[in-house]
Amino acid sequence: MKTRDGRLVNARFLDDNCDTIRAEFKNYETEAVSVNIYSFNPEDKFVMDILNEYSIEDLERNYVEFSKMEGTRQKYFERFVERFDEIVDYLDSGITPQAPAEDKPVTLQVIKDIGNSPEDFFKLKLEIFELPEVKNSKNHRVF
Repeated sequence: MKTRDGRLVNARFLDDNCDTIRAEFKNYETEAVSVNIYSFNPEDKFVMDILNEYSIEDLERNYVEFSKMEGTRQKYFERFVERFDEIVDYLDSGITPQAPAEDKPVTLQVIKDIGNSPEDFFKLKLEIFELPEVKNSKNHRVF
C-alpha cells in the first residue's frame, strides 16, 4: 500500500480483540516510520488497502509474534532489574565488552595470559559464576 507520504511496511492487530489495526508507514524521502491506527472495518478504504497486502491471518500472526517478542523483552527487563546492582558494578568497572574471540585452543599460556589481564580475569570469573553447577551449588564455602 502506498500513500502520498510513504509505503506500508508492517501491519498487525493492536490487541487480541482484533478490532483495531496498527499500520506502519515508511516515508519515501526521510525513511522515518509513522504509525496509524484504524478501526477494523473491512469496508473502510484504508482497511481495504491494508487487507490487500496483509490478510486477516497475517494481521493475527503479526500480533501473536509481536506479543511473544514483548514477553521476551519483559523477561529480559525483569532480569535486568533483578541484577541491576551487578550490571551497574560491571559498567562502572570500566571494562569494555568485546566480541567473543574465535575459539582458540586452551593452552597453559592462554590461562596465564588471562591471569595477567584484570579485564579478562574478571570476565572469566563472571562466566564461572554463571555456570549452572556454580549457581545451583548448595556449598557456599569460600576458600
